[in-house]
Amino acid sequence: MTPLALGLFAVGLLMAVPAFFHWRQIGFMLGWDGFVLLLVVVDAVRLPSPEKFLVTRTFLDSPQLGRDTRVELAVRMEADGVVDLRMIDDLHSALVATPGLQRVEVFPREEVLSLATVYPRERGDFALGRVYLRYRGALKLVERWAAALPVNADVEAQRVRVFPAHEDSRENTQFYLLRARQIEMQKRKLRLRGVGREFDSMRDYQPGDELRKISWTATARRGKLVTRQFTVERSQQVWMMLDAGRLSRTAFELRRGGVEKFAETEAEREAAHLLTVTQLDQATTAATMLAQVIQGSGDKFGMMAYGRDVQQLLPPGAGAAHVRLLIDLLSQTRTEGAEADHLNAVARLKTAQRRRGLIVWITELIDSVGKPELVIAASELVRRHLVVLVLLKHPELEELAGREPKTREEMFHSAAAQEMLERRRETIAQLERQGVLIVETTAAEVGINAVSKYLEVKAEGLL
Repeated sequence: MTPLALGLFAVGLLMAVPAFFHWRQIGFMLGWDGFVLLLVVVDAVRLPSPEKFLVTRTFLDSPQLGRDTRVELAVRMEADGVVDLRMIDDLHSALVATPGLQRVEVFPREEVLSLATVYPRERGDFALGRVYLRYRGALKLVERWAAALPVNADVEAQRVRVFPAHEDSRENTQFYLLRARQIEMQKRKLRLRGVGREFDSMRDYQPGDELRKISWTATARRGKLVTRQFTVERSQQVWMMLDAGRLSRTAFELRRGGVEKFAETEAEREAAHLLTVTQLDQATTAATMLAQVIQGSGDKFGMMAYGRDVQQLLPPGAGAAHVRLLIDLLSQTRTEGAEADHLNAVARLKTAQRRRGLIVWITELIDSVGKPELVIAASELVRRHLVVLVLLKHPELEELAGREPKTREEMFHSAAAQEMLERRRETIAQLERQGVLIVETTAAEVGINAVSKYLEVKAEGLL
């Protein structure tokens, strides 16, 4: 029974007051309670059964990490009457911390829509539960509770996949794509014969041609020396390496962009625009942005995500289907509690990519007194490939190192931070001497800086 029904029964108690003086007047209370009980029974009988409700859950947007995602609930009642319906959608905690209450008025055999917005906080596949219903009849004296499984759920629990976040700004991405196309057009106009490794054409031998460029099969057919001409490669292969080891679990708090709504409370604003992400989350976002720009520039891209072992391996390819496959694999990449095995990952990559290519490696430097394993692995990789190392820096460490200590504890903390930064600078200098290109960036700008470095490499023709 609803509070309204209980209140009506409470009114009957007031009618029992005269019975303290004239006991026969108790009949007024009994008659009132009987009337209210009759209304309650009639209202309960007229309530439709839970089987009469058909609920459909639809994600109107592709769920992305930290992006607003609209979830639509469609309710249809195959019964007579009008009911006041309250719904709670049992979404996974990775999508919404506390499920909200949605209220609609349902009419017979008409579909009613209710829209809610969630902000996914984790990547991956998540199971969704039932939709819990509370509905009242026309008299609003009785409320019935039920649990409905959405009719579009193929299994006991519908599952949804949360993908890495895409670009922060569509204008930035359009600018990068335009710049990539400009670079590609310039390279086509400046195609130089005689350099590069991509076959272009045949011509008669001329004094000074290298012997290794002579095509002996064509020479045998023509009866004279024939030389192969090569040109600068028009399509390079770019690999994105993502470190999913222990350090990738480092958390950052970012503030997303977006239009603030009218009459939005402070709590709602914080929930909608603040997001706690890990280093690996930002790496997957950067890889998604970079893949879109690489595809627009005409190059092929591959991806490797690794921890103690290789989690995901995507061979180089191009096209929209290849981008979708990349996003699917990135959504399944998870951080690990142990240190990443960089040497094992480099060995796998050298086997998968024998031709010279560009390696965009998003990782972090571990604080070590000895020679870090990352330096050894990068020195092995740079012998054949052009390596761009994208390192996330921690502004709080630099702030701690530059702070003037006031106590003994602050002095020790500041000295430790300065020592860590000094070792980091020495390691970066050692990598640069070996030919590794270094990009130091904050968590919020890792995607933008990675794309900018790729375009810089393209413009300078370093490959």
